Amino acid sequence: MAEVTLKPKVILKRKGESAPFAFNERLQIEMVWSTDTDLDLCLFWKTKDGKEGGVFSNEYNQNMDDLGSLEKFPFIKHSGDEKTPRSGGESNEQIKVKNIDALSELYVVVLNYGAAIDNQNVTFNEHSGHVEIITDTGDNLDVPVDSADAGHVYLVCKIENTDSGKKAVNEKRVLSLGQAFSEIPGFKLICN
Repeated sequence: MAEVTLKPKVILKRKGESAPFAFNERLQIEMVWSTDTDLDLCLFWKTKDGKEGGVFSNEYNQNMDDLGSLEKFPFIKHSGDEKTPRSGGESNEQIKVKNIDALSELYVVVLNYGAAIDNQNVTFNEHSGHVEIITDTGDNLDVPVDSADAGHVYLVCKIENTDSGKKAVNEKRVLSLGQAFSEIPGFKLICN
């Protein structure tokens, strides 16, 4: 019988660290955190021909199409704004990805919605959060959501899709809503 081994989990702890990955038809992005705070996982993107968009909770615009679809472009589907309990008291939100051939950049973002609406000064390091990127080829990347900088928007990582392959880059940047609006392609879709 052949020996079977798992690929090791890669933890991108520092800003700028990157790791290549591959997938065929299934990529899962999952945000996990351990507080009662209403954190929202969003995935914004830019196509190879310059169009921008995003997949995020339908609670922002009251539009079910904001959740995306695995059956049509962008071939990305958000699980919705329902926290799913995990063992150990953690919660999660998921985004599933079937195909990113038409996309050049994807931005994994966590938003503290309640704090943004109430204009509260908050940090992300208090939530014991992290984002997992898991592929059907066995790649498992983990990016901590742990910055002590104050802000409402956490740009966790950027996924680059180039001719030479796909890689996740730890961005570890906390932004104001205004900065996110001007710097993250597609973020304006959730803003007034």
